[in-house]
Amino acid sequence: MFKRFYKETQTFTKQWWQHAGFQKYFKNTGWLFAARITSFFTSFLTVAMVARYLGPENLGKLDYAQSFVAIISIFSSLGIDQILYRDLISYPEKENELLGTAIFAKLFFGLIAFIIAVTISHLLGDNLLLTTLVGICALNFLINPIGTVGVLFNAQVKAKYSSQISIFLAFFIPALKILVIFLNRGLIYFALIIFIEGFISALWSIYVYIARFHNKPSSWKFKLDTFKLLLRDSWPLILAGFSGYVYAKIDQVLLLHLIDSATVGIYGVAVKLTQIWAFLPGMIIGSVFPAIVNAKKTNFPLYAKRFRALAGLTIGITAIIALPLFIFAPLIIKLVFGQAFIGATPILRIYLWTSIAITLVVLVQHYFIAENFTRIFLYTSIIGATTNVVLNLILIPLFGSEGSAWGTMLSYMSVVLSLFFFKKSRDGIMKIFA
Repeated sequence: MFKRFYKETQTFTKQWWQHAGFQKYFKNTGWLFAARITSFFTSFLTVAMVARYLGPENLGKLDYAQSFVAIISIFSSLGIDQILYRDLISYPEKENELLGTAIFAKLFFGLIAFIIAVTISHLLGDNLLLTTLVGICALNFLINPIGTVGVLFNAQVKAKYSSQISIFLAFFIPALKILVIFLNRGLIYFALIIFIEGFISALWSIYVYIARFHNKPSSWKFKLDTFKLLLRDSWPLILAGFSGYVYAKIDQVLLLHLIDSATVGIYGVAVKLTQIWAFLPGMIIGSVFPAIVNAKKTNFPLYAKRFRALAGLTIGITAIIALPLFIFAPLIIKLVFGQAFIGATPILRIYLWTSIAITLVVLVQHYFIAENFTRIFLYTSIIGATTNVVLNLILIPLFGSEGSAWGTMLSYMSVVLSLFFFKKSRDGIMKIFA
């Protein structure tokens, strides 16, 4: 079976690389690709500088605030961007109604989410500094709704506008962080930079909307019936999104309350080293999956073959990147982050293999989309989130931050294994890998 997967992957890779559709993809998404690559390099350099400057304790406080806010963020975004994207393509004549409804609804629920975030942080016993950091990060709930017009850019195949600001921010935000370090400013300034990033992105979106699309925000209008329709289709995405954020971020929240902020900082370094390059498998999957879905319509054996090959390719790339990082983890952490973060070595070595589990989850998500198993996707997301919370509560007191890393990895694997809990997905997977 391994030989078959290897041959299929090798053939698939050659065909994918030479295929005209691949060339077309890079023409259409070249700006997106450039933005991600630029962000990759600038993020790597800045993460190291910020970590060395703040040290484990302060970095942990900042990571905690970002993770805490991320979990609540789904209730401000309402998970409606995908539905909005679909409707803007299907009903372009309703642009002002759709955008206005989405943006005004997000502003309203963003204000509620902001109040909830600060209130919960206070009730959890967070000190004034932590609650302030949470509040500053949560200010983006009031800014991000304006950036919703970026969905229109993508719907009209003009993603370059979103990518242009991403490339600018990939240089500007690191420069701000370096300036803060040079001026020897405190932790609050780094939280403010997170807000500034969202603010600039929102301003750019409005500028493009007015100057390039020749539209006016004053034309936006909120309609309750439209909001109900958007929410009707998006509620599974809200639950799935919340579950996704929980099993991606809850570990750092629990570590602070069960151990301390320094542990969160050390743990966060391992997570960042993994996440910096983790976009690559997802980009490959996103680029070729439309061709795989098209094959399903007329030729199921070809669909199955391409799916197997894609799985082999992306998992192989992830493993190839993870292996040297695993071997040289102590040296890499010491050189990049300094001796203060050397405790992240065992966590990084666990989290590197979590990246393979994450790649599998991305494949699973695309499989659900192809098969229209949206409810199963929701159920598996809830299973993953619940597993992560339970395992972290059990393993952190026993094994500390390493226990949290194991809990996170096992929760991602639980999403993959839960495929076999449901007859439809189990039968589908058996057909593909038969």
